[in-house]
Amino acid sequence: MNAQRRKTLRHGVLALVLAAGLAVGGCGFDPAEVPVPGSTVSGSTYRVQIEFASALNLPSKSKVIANGAEIGTVDAVRVVQPADAPPGRGGYVVVEADILDTVALPTHSIAELRQDTILGDIHVALTTPKDGFGDLLRDGGTIPIERTKPPVQLEDTMATMALFVQGGAIGQLQDMIGRVNSVMPQDPKETARISAVMGADAADLAANLDQVDLLVNGLSANAEIMHNIEDELTAILTPEAVRALAGTQDSIAKTMVIFDQLGPLGDSLTWLAPIANAGDAAATAFLPLAGGSADLRSPTNMALLTALLRDKIIPFAEQGPKVNLSSVRVSEQDQLAQIVTALRMIGMVR
Repeated sequence: MNAQRRKTLRHGVLALVLAAGLAVGGCGFDPAEVPVPGSTVSGSTYRVQIEFASALNLPSKSKVIANGAEIGTVDAVRVVQPADAPPGRGGYVVVEADILDTVALPTHSIAELRQDTILGDIHVALTTPKDGFGDLLRDGGTIPIERTKPPVQLEDTMATMALFVQGGAIGQLQDMIGRVNSVMPQDPKETARISAVMGADAADLAANLDQVDLLVNGLSANAEIMHNIEDELTAILTPEAVRALAGTQDSIAKTMVIFDQLGPLGDSLTWLAPIANAGDAAATAFLPLAGGSADLRSPTNMALLTALLRDKIIPFAEQGPKVNLSSVRVSEQDQLAQIVTALRMIGMVR
């Protein structure tokens, strides 16, 4: 083997060793670990843990900005599995950020993931309260998930806007406006008058809310009553009850027809008014008996009957006026008048 071949062999072995070393070392190589100028803050820092429900698309070495100023860098993002999370909480993401020692963050700071531009990277944005600087975050402090907000993806917002614009919502809105215009008066003054009336009605309604409350309370009370008599209403609204009610209405209508036909008879009986007035005393005497039972075994009914006979009937028969009629003479004219009166009584003439 000459010198040239030995030199070539050494170079090949060296190349193989270097390739093997690079292959072994490349398994743990992370490009994010390579320091890039301007990607980190300069100066001493303290570590703060920020919990998020989701940290989708948050790159390593992202910026931490508080109130518009860059104050730190995201060092790592780790996922807490549901099995390792507190009971009933579920999985979440922990973002470990290095914050400059010169920056004071209250414990009640709000953290959220933001994206300033469509193609820009997501960063951690912190919002500090106006007060509360008496209690500050220290090294190893945590901003809990209750005071963090998930990222709002601009892509999703644009997709939603595109769906709104191209999905027919604007056309439907135009159709609605067109329909409203078609039913409104052509004269703007008439539209203004309608608006004024509606405004006055609304103002009147607002000024009388107590009456509205009474109406609503009355409706509520009626509804409760209807609910309480559900069984009775069910019985009334059965087919049999509806047929019976319809038959009752028919009977009432026919009865009213009878009363209408009895109208002329009532006019012909007006001459009985003096006799009816004269019988008021007798009616008053018989009224207690009419209102009670005809059973004389009742002591009250027996007492009333005895008082009527003793105080009214017997004294009238013994001491009342007496007339002895020997004869009655009626002239022909009076007979004709009585015949006409009788015909009027039975409704033959008026």
